[in-house]
Amino acid sequence: MWAYMSVKELKEELHLSGTDTLNVFFASNSVREELAGAATWPWAKEALTHQGGMVLNPSYFGTMGHHNTMIHEMGHIFGLYHVFKGVSERESCDDPCQETTPSMETGDLCADTAPTPKSKACHDPGAVSDTCGVAMYHNTPYSNYMSYTDDNCTNHFTPNQVARMHCYLDLVYQKWLMDQQPAPIPLAPIVTDQSPDSVSIYWLPPLRGPLYQSSTIHVSGINCGDCEKDGVFHQYASEATSPRICDTSGYWTPEEAVGTPDVEQPCDPSLQAWSPELSLYDTNVTSPCPDTEGCTLTLRFLHPMVPHALTLWVTYISLNNPAIANIELITDTGKSINLGPQHVFCDMPLTMRLDTHNTAVTAIKLCTFDEKMEIDAAMLSSGPGSPLCTSCQALLYRIQRQPPFTSKSPSPQAQQTFTDSSVRQGDKYQYTIQVEADGLLSDPSSPLLYTHGQSYCGDGLIQGTEECDDSNLLDGDGCSKKCHKEMGFKCNGEPSQCYVFDGDGVCEEFERGSSVQDCGYFTPLGYTDQWASIATASHQDPNHCPAHAATGEPSLTKLCRYQHLEVSEKLPTDAWFPCTAQSDTNNDLEHSFWLMVGFVHPGVAASVMVYLASDGSWSGEQCQRTATILLSDTTGKNHSLGTHDLSCHRNPLVVNVTHDLSRPFFITASVILLFSSPFVAVESVALRTSCHFSTFALTGCLRQPCQMDSCSPPQLEHASVRCTGGGESSHCSVQCHRGFSITVLNSRGTLPHQRETHLECFHGSWDHVVSCQPVDCGLPDQSHVYHAIFSCPWGTTFGKQCSFTCGSPAILQGDSDRLVCLEDGLWSFPEAYCKIECPEVPNIPNAKLLTADCLASGHDVGSACRYKCNPGFYVTGSLKKKTQRRKYFKLECLEGGQWEETNCESISCPALPDVFQGMFTCTNGLYYDTLCTLQCPGATENREIRCTKEGEWTAEFTMCSKIKGSCSLPPDLNSVEYSCDQGMDVGAVCYPTCIVAQDMDLRDPVVLPSGTTVDSLKHWMLPTKIQSIVCTGMMKWYPDPQHIHCIESCEPFGGDGWCDTINNRAYCQYDGGDCCPSTLSTRKVIQFGADCNEDECTCRDPDAEENKSKAKHLGGDGGGMQ
Repeated sequence: MWAYMSVKELKEELHLSGTDTLNVFFASNSVREELAGAATWPWAKEALTHQGGMVLNPSYFGTMGHHNTMIHEMGHIFGLYHVFKGVSERESCDDPCQETTPSMETGDLCADTAPTPKSKACHDPGAVSDTCGVAMYHNTPYSNYMSYTDDNCTNHFTPNQVARMHCYLDLVYQKWLMDQQPAPIPLAPIVTDQSPDSVSIYWLPPLRGPLYQSSTIHVSGINCGDCEKDGVFHQYASEATSPRICDTSGYWTPEEAVGTPDVEQPCDPSLQAWSPELSLYDTNVTSPCPDTEGCTLTLRFLHPMVPHALTLWVTYISLNNPAIANIELITDTGKSINLGPQHVFCDMPLTMRLDTHNTAVTAIKLCTFDEKMEIDAAMLSSGPGSPLCTSCQALLYRIQRQPPFTSKSPSPQAQQTFTDSSVRQGDKYQYTIQVEADGLLSDPSSPLLYTHGQSYCGDGLIQGTEECDDSNLLDGDGCSKKCHKEMGFKCNGEPSQCYVFDGDGVCEEFERGSSVQDCGYFTPLGYTDQWASIATASHQDPNHCPAHAATGEPSLTKLCRYQHLEVSEKLPTDAWFPCTAQSDTNNDLEHSFWLMVGFVHPGVAASVMVYLASDGSWSGEQCQRTATILLSDTTGKNHSLGTHDLSCHRNPLVVNVTHDLSRPFFITASVILLFSSPFVAVESVALRTSCHFSTFALTGCLRQPCQMDSCSPPQLEHASVRCTGGGESSHCSVQCHRGFSITVLNSRGTLPHQRETHLECFHGSWDHVVSCQPVDCGLPDQSHVYHAIFSCPWGTTFGKQCSFTCGSPAILQGDSDRLVCLEDGLWSFPEAYCKIECPEVPNIPNAKLLTADCLASGHDVGSACRYKCNPGFYVTGSLKKKTQRRKYFKLECLEGGQWEETNCESISCPALPDVFQGMFTCTNGLYYDTLCTLQCPGATENREIRCTKEGEWTAEFTMCSKIKGSCSLPPDLNSVEYSCDQGMDVGAVCYPTCIVAQDMDLRDPVVLPSGTTVDSLKHWMLPTKIQSIVCTGMMKWYPDPQHIHCIESCEPFGGDGWCDTINNRAYCQYDGGDCCPSTLSTRKVIQFGADCNEDECTCRDPDAEENKSKAKHLGGDGGGMQ
């Protein structure tokens, strides 16, 4: 049983607490993860649970080159990345985390470890060529514990690494510490205000938070980090269950929704959240949620409490809102409170205010019909003064000064600010802060060195090296916390007032002659600007956010805001944004948030101008909102203008249109905007069209003036035309003849096969360019007659006929094989159909047919026939799992008219002991019912055993009594030496070891495939690793030492996410799947390019999906894989 346990199952079985203890497990990882060690990150949900800790592989621990593995893994436990993270673990050549110089913000987040590629050499790698080019690396941290260098070279952590580990000790692992001393203040205090005789300072709380667990009051299981100063208690779910069958890969289990949120990239599918999804790799496997209540997830909380708020992290949705069908609160008495359907967004947690009438809640139940939804975490929050926080007391702070305070030292205080009123101008002072908890004091903070009267950032005065000073220490408002101007801002005065005057959305008086962005555009001669006249949107509310709010001219004095707009209960907004989740079902667009605006007069577009009321972001946010812009022409075809960043700094967004001069210009009738976020708000959209090109110039560039005297009545074939009025007031009605329909060339299209339209004269041209074309049904779709082959020699227009025949193996059923194109553009209803049947079922060797009706022919698609494998035989493939051996199976008639392919395979018995090699014969190998005979020198000792249907031998061989003697000493061949501590008698065992020089890589003794040498061994060949050889009854060593050779060992890096060339072979399980997208959870192969000379980093695994499909393709062409 234990031999087949996964590491996760082992941890589950042992269930060792990780709250106050570091657990180190010694266990061999799975075949796909042949690692020397693995550790849990401090930010992982499992960090303090029984599933956390460290796993060390006993196959490597303590061996040559692996003495410091535990130190390396401890670095990961305490939050350290590999020193090569910014080079060899980057996702692409433009990865923002790529490290080119030592930095606290990129790479391994330590500024005292230089960038380095992954290397095992105990020296600088020098020039390295990879997929991003050639780079030189000097002074690299190859001797750092967090490198991959052999342990005889690694010997230190850097000060930045030590500081980072101390941070996580304080943040996460405080209960691991034996010392109860409070954590210190992490940074020196700062000056926030001063007067002629006083100075005010401020300091941060310790990393553990401003509260501590009192020793006099104790509430079991409470972490004071979950309490706020006002007694608000937050708790995440501690247990999760779901009736939904989990994905067979073990991903998306309910436990992924336990604890804190840990999905790294919201709105992208993740494996760190719960999902009803059934299959990770087979996208064809679908299983809708039950119709009754959908897919459910029940989350239980450790402490019953009266909640005031529920926060839910839904990080991926695939259906329209409301994506959550119901949220059910389960009280401590077992009653339910239903909150109903809820709208959620993947990039913003759902927070709901709750009123349970003072009833405690112990669990919540979430229901959804979105089988791809992903839920990361849920949190309940109490109101102020929760009884669960009564044991958490506020930390006290002691202020120390040098020189000492002239009067009595200040008493310990809970506030993080202090004003010293005993200072004198020009005197120097040093301030440090100590934390006090339960009478214990922390180490002093770093000192603040201050001369009274000196300038400081935040005093509102620009002095010394300051570029600005706005009297605060905030970033993102134009003047940074270090009093430097931020990009794109202009700052004036003291205190500094910072603003982006060009592009801030406000048309100030002094900008009217210079700022196009804020005060609007002049219309150049030869162009026409028009505002949108009609609009529709994916989400709109007639009272609060109607789509028509984006029509008409914008207010140029309206400020474009960073934050998203709020819905007003009293007045509708003067801009559109998706304030609801009620989708417009009459559209064929698949984007979540979109706005489509139309214009009265279509034309050749020159540019599009989008005036924003909000760019959907806020100060300091890094994520840029975007919009994809499409021009929709008068035929309904869309033309993309690309995806553009949205920002109040560049408002309006102006996108110029470039036309292909080798093709006729298209006439733009409307603009479609697809937004990446629901928080973008649009005030207006303008279309600039060119007057220089005639709306009739559909076959080239015919220049004409923008004004003409009159519109002549159109001359149209297959139509009746009636016109009224004259000049610019001309109107015409066009009626197509029967069997013909209007084709609209320069307007937003009409209904399909419409026969009538109206024209208006605009600027000397008709606003529509129309013609009457025959109604065309088009080639019949396969859905008209499944499995049919259509023939339309007379065309597909009104009144024409198409015939059809049935493609093999389908058979025609019915009277008529003709379809007729009707006046409405549809084909007539077919009077025949094509039916597929399967022939009589095949005869399956070693199986018995159980369904008597299957002996006949003519089986419908979907019908099934049942079989049972004969004794000693099982369904092919089921023997690999002893507990799931199957005797019964069924064959289904498939849509192609053929039966499924399934067979029965014979069970086999275990291999006979090697000591009997060469002494026995078997009638059928080791398979069921084989008879194996042991040949002894004396015929009377001959022994027969048989393989039973259970896969077991009827008896065991015993060595012939007349066999006496021993084997000779195994020769040292092929760089292999042997240790024979048991002697050399029959049955004795010797152990081979490869002879390796000091600087050589480790090697394994193996038996090579027949006809293969070490030099000719290919990556797909699987040599057999030899642990020992035995002296057989024939007085010969088995395996024969002449056939044992040494090959390079596998590195313990399989399954680490990097494609290592040494391991990319069958012998090393193809690096644990690191070299194929389909066998990686990220689906991204990160190649260690410096080692790739030919195809070592390519996907070689024949079981990977890429190579299976390739083999299938080559097999279909008569080819094969090598």
